[in-house]
Amino acid sequence: MAPRIAVVGSINADLVVQMPKLPGRGETVSSSELSWFPGGKGANQAVAAARMGGIVSMFGAVGDDEPGQMCLAALQQSGVSIEAVTKVSSPTSTALVMVEHTGENQIVVADGANQHASFDSALVSSADAVIVQFEIPESVIIAAGKAATGIFCLNAAPVRAISDELAQLIDVLIVNEHEFAELGKPQSGLVIVTAGANEVMAYQDGKVVAKSMPPVVAALDTVGAGDTFVGAFIVAYAAGATVSQALDRACAASALSTLKLGAQSGMPTAAEVDDFLSSATN
Repeated sequence: MAPRIAVVGSINADLVVQMPKLPGRGETVSSSELSWFPGGKGANQAVAAARMGGIVSMFGAVGDDEPGQMCLAALQQSGVSIEAVTKVSSPTSTALVMVEHTGENQIVVADGANQHASFDSALVSSADAVIVQFEIPESVIIAAGKAATGIFCLNAAPVRAISDELAQLIDVLIVNEHEFAELGKPQSGLVIVTAGANEVMAYQDGKVVAKSMPPVVAALDTVGAGDTFVGAFIVAYAAGATVSQALDRACAASALSTLKLGAQSGMPTAAEVDDFLSSATN
């Protein structure tokens, strides 16, 4: 049976600018390519989870504006329930995403409606897994963790200190190598550490329990790759996969997501990941 996934988190409109190289401090770089895409770590993870076969509900907030409508339409098109997303007077949160030719990126987020994110406790408590991120207020994250009865997963990005109250609620922590180092290498629970194209490590109470090497692909845009990993991992893990099996599926999904421009547009389906993994072993 497909796992029920509740995502409590951010919904952004992404303004993506492609450029030959990322600007340094005080540097101006020219670009002729500019596009709008639906994004936000919460929405991205919801889309990834839905495409990987989860029954997904999104909890968050958007403004009553065109970017908000674009984001909601994209969620709905991917099969994510948006009934619990609220419209507020603040504008839809917007991210400026700068992408260089290698696929590497820099992102600046202008908070708006995300600061008004909320959720339905009854719906969250009935989910097999709940995913949250640090683009919404911590009070909302802690409340979601207390309401959760299934797996409670924190993607600690953008990175900030994890309070003791929140730490006690976390079943799965997913971070990249830089966030892991900044957090002081958390030792409790299941901690997944991604490292771009390098090996992904899974720690249980400080000990390595699984590893997975992401497949090599010709990446076009790495924006959303981490969110794809989160959604894919949690769907597999909540469905009963081992940590190692879930890592392999998440790594494959994340790699495939980099083959198209835009955080959500390249996110693969479960069938596409199955085909990719099958071809890799033949």
